[in-house]
Amino acid sequence: MMKWAIITGASSGIGEEFAHEFYDMGYSLVMVSKTSEKLISLKNRLEKINAARRNKYQKKASSRKQENPASNMDEIESAVNNETAGTGKSNRSAKAQRIEIIAADLGDAAGMETAAAKIKALFGDPENLPAILINSAGFGAVGDFSNISIEKQEAMIDVNVKGLVYLTYQVLPIMEKAGGGRILNVASSAGFFPGGPYMTIYYATKAFVLSFTNGLRQELKEKSSPVKISALCPGPVNTPFNARANVRNALPGISAKHCVRAAISGMKHDKAVIVPGLSIKVAELGAKILPAGAIIPMVSHQQKKKI
Repeated sequence: MMKWAIITGASSGIGEEFAHEFYDMGYSLVMVSKTSEKLISLKNRLEKINAARRNKYQKKASSRKQENPASNMDEIESAVNNETAGTGKSNRSAKAQRIEIIAADLGDAAGMETAAAKIKALFGDPENLPAILINSAGFGAVGDFSNISIEKQEAMIDVNVKGLVYLTYQVLPIMEKAGGGRILNVASSAGFFPGGPYMTIYYATKAFVLSFTNGLRQELKEKSSPVKISALCPGPVNTPFNARANVRNALPGISAKHCVRAAISGMKHDKAVIVPGLSIKVAELGAKILPAGAIIPMVSHQQKKKI
């Protein structure tokens, strides 16, 4: 049986880093993004890395005398596995790994339906197990609410909220039928705050994602579902997000690799909300104990610096 990780927003940022990590762990990938060219480029890079790893150990195996030449492939597989021993990674399915790409706009109804149809077709084969769903697609915009086009703000709601909900709705029953799986919804530390002036819609969408995830998690728990769900709430991460959001003075962030590895660790421990970094954990605590009347002006002051 082949285990798959479905990753939206896979062509850049956190989504791309998830693709690297899960492929290195031996998962086959379904990568979803709006831009097919970026997906193809990422697929080629991942397959090149995997081929280089396998060629390295194939050369080592062929240089030895083998009593049973037919066992060479097993030795290669063992060597590739051992390369990541002790790191929490596994390449046990490296020989059979596949990468499927789906170019679809998850902010568009037709794009959502296209992605769902292709995913359902893939997992119609019982040999394909949808082990992981990473809902990472999303974007933000900084500025005065009245100065950001309504089209852009509606698109933000469509991608950050509607696309995430739709794909979760479609994949969840497939996972339950298969006997289990894990869903990770990428929210943000913005979801902890009662409001985010100058990123008003973005903060609201991430508050939705956090609330949605917590509510669905309890539903799944009460019906003893084999599927687990968590929310990832990072603070600033060094990705192309800020450029797309028109952020001029970004706060220093953690690397995408740090963020993703913290997320994977949190998923393994079935954490409801995963918060990478001590400073963001402190911010989460502050959001819980301080009154909204004190928090929102503080957020406003910080966000103005980004304009």
